[in-house]
Amino acid sequence: MDGRNQHTPRSPAGKIPDWVVYPEHDWLRISPRQAGLDEQRFATFTSQLNVGPANFAGEDHSNGQWGAVLTRGGYLIHEWGNGDYAYQTASTAKAFTWALLGFAIEDKLLYPDEPINRSWTGAGQLSHPHKYLDSGHHKTLTWRHLVGDQFGFNQYGGFPIEFGNRWRLRQSGIEDDLVEGVPEWANWTGDPFYDLYSHAKPGTVGMYSSAGYWRLAQALTAVFKRDLKQVLDERLFSKLGIPASRWDWATGKEISKQKYLYPKMPDSYTYLDPPYEIEGIEVRGGPGWIRISALDLARFGHLIATGGIWKGQRILDENWLRGHGGGNKSGVWGESEFYTAMAKVTTAGLEAIKLDESGTRLNFVPRDCFLSPPLGGHSGVARD
Repeated sequence: MDGRNQHTPRSPAGKIPDWVVYPEHDWLRISPRQAGLDEQRFATFTSQLNVGPANFAGEDHSNGQWGAVLTRGGYLIHEWGNGDYAYQTASTAKAFTWALLGFAIEDKLLYPDEPINRSWTGAGQLSHPHKYLDSGHHKTLTWRHLVGDQFGFNQYGGFPIEFGNRWRLRQSGIEDDLVEGVPEWANWTGDPFYDLYSHAKPGTVGMYSSAGYWRLAQALTAVFKRDLKQVLDERLFSKLGIPASRWDWATGKEISKQKYLYPKMPDSYTYLDPPYEIEGIEVRGGPGWIRISALDLARFGHLIATGGIWKGQRILDENWLRGHGGGNKSGVWGESEFYTAMAKVTTAGLEAIKLDESGTRLNFVPRDCFLSPPLGGHSGVARD
């Protein structure tokens, strides 16, 4: 699956080099040479990539309906396709659900290692009593269990479902990583709606589960008592220069009604259960489905690279920042060694996740391409 994000090295003492800048209304485009790259090596690298529109599960992104961008130090240095093209980015939104949890912690609305049921139980709102967060395995389910690894792939809430249609067939994962069978610790009935609950003691098993992120979105909505889209706009996107008119976030109810969200994979999200509103507030799609362009996603990638700093101000604690990718070949990543960021929307042929033998994430651009900081900047550090 295209969702992993591994540890990336940070600059000395966690400082940001003085050559790092931040985009204003538009990105400032510079050449690879101006960005401090070896032009020939970078050209060789990009020429070896087979980049183009993705076609996940029947999506049609022909006629320029795809795009990806690469930035360094706050400058746009390369674009594939149409960087302005906006589309729903599948599981990429999990990165923003992570951020929302960070904001809730910052506001002292919750503590990540306390049971969720201290904040919300779902009693009388969730569809069945066995789903209530003060029953069964949910009694010890924490926020950290549901949100999972910052530098990894798994969540630990005991939620085994990724796609409703696959669950019915006793399958897990998605097309590229399809696994026959269901986990031995899961109590399978074949009904993804009924089976959306914690099947194992939280913390004892790890598995990637979009269904668990739906429960997380419901709980966060209850805690904030606000539309999560509004919170994300105020606390994050507006500060990065992404106006509300350029992005959207589907609600869980909207997605639950779309049998053919993916044309060749009908009934993918039959696990999405009520409540779709909490105290009159719509619950956004915590597992995914933010509609945005690669150029705007890259702003978040740049924030990841700077460890949560934007124009000298801390936007978010870096412990609650991560990149993520979606099954439809969308995603965003950033790294803090060369301060590069990559974002893509429905674009195949770009793999952001490269690991060395120790499991450390490497840069998307080969190391030997880098010669110096952008525009002749100093390599030293000058500010937090």
